[in-house]
Amino acid sequence: MQIVVRIGNLALGVVVTAIVVRTLGRAGYGQWSTLFIVIGLIGYFANFGMEGVALREAARSPELEHEWIGAVIMLRLIMLGPVMLISLVALLLLEQSHQMLIAGLILIVAMPFGGVGALGLLFQLRVDNRVPMIVLTLRSILWGLAVVLIAWLGGGMIALAVAMAGTNSIGSIVQAVAAIRMVPRWPRPSRKHLRQLVGIGLPIGLAGVLVIAYARIDQVLVYSIAGSKQAGLYGAVYNVLDQSHFVPISIMTTLAPVLAASWPGDRERLLRTARLTAELLAIASFGALAFAIVAADPVVRLIFGAEFAPAASILPVLGGAFVLICFGYLNGNLLLVLGLQRRLLRISLIALVVNLIGNVILIPPFGYKGAAWMTLVTEAVVFAAAFRMVLGALELRRPRLGRIGRTAIAAALLGLALGALRIADASLAVLVVTACLCYPALLVALRAFGADDVRLLLRRGAPA
Repeated sequence: MQIVVRIGNLALGVVVTAIVVRTLGRAGYGQWSTLFIVIGLIGYFANFGMEGVALREAARSPELEHEWIGAVIMLRLIMLGPVMLISLVALLLLEQSHQMLIAGLILIVAMPFGGVGALGLLFQLRVDNRVPMIVLTLRSILWGLAVVLIAWLGGGMIALAVAMAGTNSIGSIVQAVAAIRMVPRWPRPSRKHLRQLVGIGLPIGLAGVLVIAYARIDQVLVYSIAGSKQAGLYGAVYNVLDQSHFVPISIMTTLAPVLAASWPGDRERLLRTARLTAELLAIASFGALAFAIVAADPVVRLIFGAEFAPAASILPVLGGAFVLICFGYLNGNLLLVLGLQRRLLRISLIALVVNLIGNVILIPPFGYKGAAWMTLVTEAVVFAAAFRMVLGALELRRPRLGRIGRTAIAAALLGLALGALRIADASLAVLVVTACLCYPALLVALRAFGADDVRLLLRRGAPA
């Protein structure tokens, strides 16, 4: 259900992003995307990534879930003031136009209205995705309607910021009301478990900051070194990668509680669930990479227009990074479940150093293209280090590729078929239809996915 709903939201999000990009232009979108990157990075400190810790502990002790969620809410209330102040300082340092300044102020003022996000843990702990998907869809539709209206009326960055703040607030209110109706008792801010939450989660929170930093700092560096126009090119295509995170998020939202509840009591259950997760991630990401390699130019032209066509060359590079990011979600979750969050911090610090040095070297001569390649290199470093740690902690040899290897073959064959059509000057519509028909057929033919897997995914609780 999550994947189907998120695919619909992804399609809508891509269309809306295209309208925003065309409305603001290269320079304007460069400012808008940089604004979001900076505020998002600082805003992370409002909860410091503690939801993962609360999820793990509440999954192991369901009777204490309200206390753990209450501790997350309390932490957010404590951190909200400093986060808003730091965001304001960063905005004043980065702003290049009056519109950018006002838009940033609006987004900062709206920060408190996202505080009920911790209540989403209630749905995740019950493996109940209906309300979160409804909220996601509601936000997407409202945001899309607002963007279309703003573009039609000739609005700009300030109007977009008002619309973004409004739609996020409405979604948060709907989620809060649904949470109240689902549980007999409202989770209240609580100091109980707060010290334990921070103690366990501090390495995870620091690692999360570093992850966001190395994943986002390239946009800021392109903006600062190469200018707002190149930042606009990079930000537009990078937004496609951002939207694609729905794939690993959908899978991990459902399976993360199962992984957490399996360790340390049921090692085999953990391994089965992790293997299933990896196979699903491979199916989604390998096919996406094959399509991106062949269809990058027509996709970018269709979504963002001819003005952004030069940025099509980095879509396959970011597609390769997407494959590693998908498996990174699984590796990161396993490190948390295994209690190796301090090692995750070490990996993230190394990744940030690699990313910063590489971008400083590559952006001056190569611009946004150098930043894209550094994204791929950084994700490769993160994957290799985390995967090695997971194997060591579970005392596993390097696992056989099995169905993941067969999925890679299916994706390679898909790429060849699409490449032949591209040489024959086939349209984007033909490429999309061919991919949608051929890829599932290849997966089934190569026994990378089958009817039993469909039944497994549709049967509630099957991964356990």
